[in-house]
Amino acid sequence: VYLVPRPSGELLVGATVERVGFQGAVTAKAIAGLLRAALELVPALSDLPISRTWYGFRPWAPDSLPVLGPWPGVEGLWVATAHFRSGILLAPITARLMTSWITAGKPGMDVRDFLPDRFVRG
Repeated sequence: VYLVPRPSGELLVGATVERVGFQGAVTAKAIAGLLRAALELVPALSDLPISRTWYGFRPWAPDSLPVLGPWPGVEGLWVATAHFRSGILLAPITARLMTSWITAGKPGMDVRDFLPDRFVRG
């Protein structure tokens, strides 16, 4: 669990990972788990209201690696996805890599393990 004070005075409590498909909602079980963990850290939070909840999808690939590069068979289509829960953390390096790769033709590192065609070639 993490607790992040916001400038608005709210306290952000997060985060969860649930495999619920495209349900598009936070489950009561997830909220209960976050609340339990947050209250263990700061018992005084028990008197605060819950103002809102939200969810986001965390795309991932079957091999747990990001998918980066040109999409096979579709000219001009590039992807940078499947970072799972590290998307925000990896966004700057992914942007730099993709920008270099698309504009200069070189990604600047060995990207064989991340290519989209790895699922086709096995």
